[in-house]
Amino acid sequence: MGLASCLTAGVAAVAQHRNIQLNSVTATLEGGMDVQGILGMDADIRNGFDGIKVTYKIDADADREDIEALVAQSQKRSAVYDIVANPTNVTVEVE
Repeated sequence: MGLASCLTAGVAAVAQHRNIQLNSVTATLEGGMDVQGILGMDADIRNGFDGIKVTYKIDADADREDIEALVAQSQKRSAVYDIVANPTNVTVEVE
């Protein structure tokens, strides 16, 4: 998923900026949705995710507080996180 890629690239960039050595980074994404919406089986059910959870396992030469700050800063800088977390106007056209 693009969200995990964007956030993880941010983790790497922020770690480098903060002189934190990353040994390994694993992101796990979980999302919930009712497939009846996406399949068009029920117009009253949302056509998309009702929530997304990103969980990181990070092995680095930093304490937990610094790792949490690293992830928080990545979240603040992520354009994909922003578009998923905040209402965004989208226009679709056919020419």
